[in-house]
Amino acid sequence: MKAGTGQRMRLTARQLKSFDLNLLVALDALLSERSVTLAAQRCAISQPSMSVALRRLREYFADPLLIAHGRELRLSAHARAGRPRTRDPCDVVRHAENAFGLAPERGS
Repeated sequence: MKAGTGQRMRLTARQLKSFDLNLLVALDALLSERSVTLAAQRCAISQPSMSVALRRLREYFADPLLIAHGRELRLSAHARAGRPRTRDPCDVVRHAENAFGLAPERGS
């Protein structure tokens, strides 16, 4: 969406090429966990690194994605609408890992 306009932004091929695919994993974890800390644990990265990923996702999509409401985070309207679609690319990666016998590296 274009910031402040309420209109969907059409992404160019160049913008899509520059998108960091690692952010899809972070997006899936953030939208599932609704917690930066839990999403970071799920992805085996530090909480500050997940916060940076959330900032980058917010900038890229021009949407808050997660909105603080009291002590919890709630999905924005666009995050709720896009949630089912974020699962597919992550499922493709997981399927490929399983098919090739690859195990993702986990941090300690």
